[in-house]
Amino acid sequence: MKNIVFVAVFTLILAGCGSGLKHHMALNDKDGFDTIYDPALKELKIANWNEPYILFFFTTMCGACTAQVPALNELVKEYGSKIKVIGVMGNSLGFDGDMMALKDKGVEFMSVSTKKSVDYFSNIVGGIMGTPVTYVFDKNGKISKQFLGLYPKSALENELKLLLN
Repeated sequence: MKNIVFVAVFTLILAGCGSGLKHHMALNDKDGFDTIYDPALKELKIANWNEPYILFFFTTMCGACTAQVPALNELVKEYGSKIKVIGVMGNSLGFDGDMMALKDKGVEFMSVSTKKSVDYFSNIVGGIMGTPVTYVFDKNGKISKQFLGLYPKSALENELKLLLN
């Protein structure tokens, strides 16, 4: 009987480990956020979020990345709770350096910089070879559009409008 109970408990523990839920510590949000990725469906979902979102890959030394930030900040302000923007900062300078970089660049949206989170998001989109790269995801967590380089706010906004309707 003890063996059956042990096997049942062990099985439940293992089943919970395979959930795929990943927690990400955000630089500028004390709670961070959770994601789950379904490789079969190629869907990256943000826990408790059922709207379109943007993953913005950038680095601290990238001028075009800095130039893209105001458009993303404006989209967050204009669309409020209808969209989310998550910055994925490569080349981390450590927590204090990363916080200073966000401030210097005027980044107002939630951002991550830990190697684990950066690698996770990069692998999901197929790798990042340069920055800036912006991915727009639909409400189901599927990539809708990829923007390589600096794009005007209107291009990003047009894609979001398609997904919000």
